[in-house]
Amino acid sequence: MPGVIASLTLRAQRMRCAEGPVLVAVIGPPGAGKSTVVSHLTKPGGVPVFRLREMIRSHPQLLADFAPSPDPLGWVGLQAVWRVLHAAFVDGLFDVGRGPVVLDNFPGTAGQLELLAEIADAVGAQVALLELRASATTLVLRVAQRRVCLACSPDSHAPAVASETDSKRCASCGATLSRRFSDVPRLHGLRLARYSANLPEITELAAERGIPHQRVDADLAMPDVLAAAKRAFSLLSACASTDSTDPFGADRDRRRLADADAAP
Repeated sequence: MPGVIASLTLRAQRMRCAEGPVLVAVIGPPGAGKSTVVSHLTKPGGVPVFRLREMIRSHPQLLADFAPSPDPLGWVGLQAVWRVLHAAFVDGLFDVGRGPVVLDNFPGTAGQLELLAEIADAVGAQVALLELRASATTLVLRVAQRRVCLACSPDSHAPAVASETDSKRCASCGATLSRRFSDVPRLHGLRLARYSANLPEITELAAERGIPHQRVDADLAMPDVLAAAKRAFSLLSACASTDSTDPFGADRDRRRLADADAAP
């Protein structure tokens, strides 16, 4: 399918069917469209979304004994990440449900991926990567254009839809749209540089640990990006337990992969 750069060999596609859910980590550079993709993937079937920043904000007691992060982007250290992941997935603070789980913009480093993989092993789950790739031109254009609505969305990162009659106002509540704080040039530059520096180690570790990994071409028009991401998500979550609605055709993909295994 256009937009999916196949990085899964047949061996990688034959994912072991873990007892727990598949944790599909959506990663990509700032401006690639991660928030839009995550929203598209999770709405049809009520797929749960894990966001590290939301877990920390909604459960401040988890890191109450940690000093404030000195990081310019607000990132917390690996020890803090471990505590949040353990509380979420081992202690059950985050409701994973029965099917796949989407992790929005996490992990951001190889160290975080290693911790996530260890947590997944502990609960019988499996990690998979869905990576968005985009050119510098695409990133600049999307960052310049996107806006958020601070009035009707609790997530200050969630892209807002502008009114058809006034592009400066939210289509849902009519409030004035704002630029995302992290999209100001200085912060965007820091985020992009950090992502670019960390990506090689993330992909190398994924390969070493046999973590399934699909890449989506985010330079395409957004409807095509969403269609490609949906297909990649279906493949990556093929071994997850799903309910009868099977919103992304995971049952069909399990049958297809089983047929491939049986082929001479």
